[in-house]
Amino acid sequence: MGDSAGIAAKTLENMAFPAWVLDDSQTIVYTNSAMRELFGELEGQSAGVIYGITDPAPAPPVSEVIITDVPFRRISTPLDLGLEGNYRIEFFEDTSEQKAIHSTMSRTLAKISGETKMAKTIQRSILPPDGVYWDVAALSSLYLPADDLGGDFYDLLKLNDDEYLFYIADVSGHGIQTALLTVFMRERVRTNLSAAAIGPAELLANLVKDYLALEAANMMYVTMVVCKYRKSSRELLVSNAGHNCFPLIIRENGRSENVPTRGLPISALAEGEEYAEEVVSLKPGDRIILFTDGIVEEVDRTTGRSFGAEGVREMAEKNHEHNGAYLARKIMNESAKYALITAKDDRSIVIADILA
Repeated sequence: MGDSAGIAAKTLENMAFPAWVLDDSQTIVYTNSAMRELFGELEGQSAGVIYGITDPAPAPPVSEVIITDVPFRRISTPLDLGLEGNYRIEFFEDTSEQKAIHSTMSRTLAKISGETKMAKTIQRSILPPDGVYWDVAALSSLYLPADDLGGDFYDLLKLNDDEYLFYIADVSGHGIQTALLTVFMRERVRTNLSAAAIGPAELLANLVKDYLALEAANMMYVTMVVCKYRKSSRELLVSNAGHNCFPLIIRENGRSENVPTRGLPISALAEGEEYAEEVVSLKPGDRIILFTDGIVEEVDRTTGRSFGAEGVREMAEKNHEHNGAYLARKIMNESAKYALITAKDDRSIVIADILA
C-alpha cells in the first residue's frame, strides 16, 4: 500500500472497534487487530464469508448485521487510499448489550404501563357517581386529569340522618405517587367520619396528623375544601386547607356568593394548625360548586387573560336554571378555551344541588 494506505492502516490498528477495508469487489484487503481478534485472518477473502453469503452487495452507510449470532451495527463509508480502484472502510459496533438494555427497558415500560392503567382504574373508581344522594342533594361532577394519573379527588358522604359531608381536594404533582396519596387521603377521610361529625375543622386537623404519620415527601401537599351540610338547620359549615378556589354558592334566584375560608394546606408545615369554620345558610334549590385550580389558572396567550374564579361565577350565574351536569360541562368547556394546547393541571368541578 501507498503512504495514504499505510497511514489509514496505522490509524485503524489503534481503534477499539473492529474494522476492515474492502475493495470494489467486496474483497477484504485489511483488518485491524480488533477484527482479527474476533474473526481471525480474513484478508484476501470475500466479505460474504463472514456473513455466510457468496455474493455480498455494497453496504448502506449504516446497517444492522448478525455475525455468529452477535448483533452488530455496521457503519460503511468510502475511503481514499491514494490507489486505483474504490475502497470502503467498515466499522462494527457490538450492540448486544444495547439490545439487552432495550429489551429490559421495554419490559419495564410495559410493566409500568400496566401498573399505571390499574392505578388509573382504581383512582377513578373512588370518585362518587353522579346522582341523587339520600334525597338530600343531587351530585354532578367532571374530572379531567392532565396526565393518566392526576391529583384531584372528591366525595359525598352521609354522617348520620341529619348531616352530610361534601369535599374536593387536590394533591400536588402527578403520577403514581400522587395517585397513591389521593387514595390514602380519601380513605383517611372515611376513617375520620367521627371527627367530621364534630366539624370540618376537626376533620382537617385529623387529616394533618394522618399525613404526618405517613411521612410523605416534604415537597408534597394536599389542598382541600370540606363542607358539612346539616339538614335540620339548613346550615353549611365550611373549612379550607389551602385550597385557593373558594366554594361558590348559587342561590335559587341565580345570585352568587363566595365562602372565602383560609388555612394551611395539609402538609409538613400544617402541624398544629387550627382551621376555621364558616357557616352559610342554605335553602332547597341552592347550589354548592367546588372546583380545582386547573379550571381557573390557564391563561390565553393572545389576550393574557385567564378564565379565573370570576369566569366560573359568571357561567354559574348565567346558567343557574340548567341542571348541574349541563353547568359542569359548560364551565369545563369554557375553561378549556384558555389552554394553549392541553391543560397543564388537573381540572375538576363538583356541583351539589340541595334538595332538602
